[in-house]
Amino acid sequence: MKEPINLREWLVSRGRLFTCGRPGRGTFGTERRQIHKTTIDEWVNGLPIADVIHIVSLLGYKPRGYSEFEYYPFRSSKESGEKPTFQEWLHEHYGHRFIVYEFPTIDRTGVAAEVLTAAKRCVIELLGHNRTVLVIDSAGAERTARVCEAVGAERLTSRKV
Repeated sequence: MKEPINLREWLVSRGRLFTCGRPGRGTFGTERRQIHKTTIDEWVNGLPIADVIHIVSLLGYKPRGYSEFEYYPFRSSKESGEKPTFQEWLHEHYGHRFIVYEFPTIDRTGVAAEVLTAAKRCVIELLGHNRTVLVIDSAGAERTARVCEAVGAERLTSRKV
């Protein structure tokens, strides 16, 4: 199974914290192409088992300005458009297994201080309620790691989950 790419667990005192890349990244890499439901199904099926997964999304824009949601049958709640939001689409296709929190960033530019503070606060609050949290970005490596480090988490192991 190629999805999700870079799924890792992080050591925290309460709750469970994971990071990974966006749906389709494991299958198609950085190729700009539409990601269909079958690939998203594979991504969802590869996620940790939990009644509800709280997704902290750092997806936003590529440095050239196009949306990282361009690939999907859904859009960011921060963008206008006809497509359903990421949250709406997940609910429609998978029930109430996911709750999405969006903190848009620009890929390959780090995480702006105010975005890092807001995402950190969200993750700490969720973990404090003993929730399962999944932080995602394009590849599940750089931006996600900055948020987990800000929370004070450490990679549980060097191996992937």
